[in-house]
Amino acid sequence: MLSLFTNIPWAIVLILLPLAAGLACFLWPRIANMFGVAIVLVNALAVAGLGWQLAENGVYHHALGGWGAPLGIELFADGLSLLMLAATALVGCAVSVYATAYFENDQVVRFWPLWLLLVAALNALFLSADIFNLYVCLELTGLAAVSLTALAGSAGALSGAMRYLLATLLGSLFYLLGVALLYHEFGSVDIALLAERVNA
Repeated sequence: MLSLFTNIPWAIVLILLPLAAGLACFLWPRIANMFGVAIVLVNALAVAGLGWQLAENGVYHHALGGWGAPLGIELFADGLSLLMLAATALVGCAVSVYATAYFENDQVVRFWPLWLLLVAALNALFLSADIFNLYVCLELTGLAAVSLTALAGSAGALSGAMRYLLATLLGSLFYLLGVALLYHEFGSVDIALLAERVNA
């Protein structure tokens, strides 16, 4: 039983589960409140599962589709990743429970897909092993956060969301420029390979 728990690819679960659940909440909004809270709780359990794997095996590596660096997408987790994932899960549980009584019916339809997209993007951000995937996850996080900021629909909310969007776009452009410069100089976007080549 414990070996089965250890062999589950928890890092993939932490990304795909909130994404799939967000789509389900969009398609079936009547179940969104209870289903969304349940998924966020399962997300916290998945973080615990990943923590178990780290305790058993040390750092976690998973090459998606068998393609690792420098060509493929690789997921990586260590103690710092686990700490950030655990903080996200803890805050996510509290926010999700509070949200069930906070939003009006029409806002619930929009909140849960966006909120679960944000959870998935943050999880992917903390599990990314290369700087380009970090950029993609930062973009998804920013888009979800901007949409959540504008959810109330008031003038203040829309104004704040627009300012936040402009700030994130500007930051993203500078980050992407940095990614391009590093790739041009060192021929890789993988964080571990970059560390080796910078120190070589």
